[in-house]
Amino acid sequence: MVDKVLAEIKDAEKKAEENLAEALKQAKKIEREASIDAIRVYDETYAEIKKRAREKADGILKKAKVDAEAEAQKIIAQAEDEVKKLRERAERNIAKASEQVFKEIISYG
Repeated sequence: MVDKVLAEIKDAEKKAEENLAEALKQAKKIEREASIDAIRVYDETYAEIKKRAREKADGILKKAKVDAEAEAQKIIAQAEDEVKKLRERAERNIAKASEQVFKEIISYG
């Protein structure tokens, strides 16, 4: 009778050890799968964040280009205005100088 009880205890201990080994094996498998999933989610999240950052940077660059073009056009218009004014002044000065030269020639001649 004692032998039977001892045998049953040994069987129960063996089954408990087997169950524990199987549980540890399952836990390691779950841990590996979770780690793989975590890496995949990290990679996907990183790729999405990188994509959004690139899109935002592209938008900023496009806006900067449009703003720079508008500013350049404004500066060009101002420069053209200034050149026109200088040209008009130069023409007036040439006319005055010609008139002055003409007067000088007449007064000596």
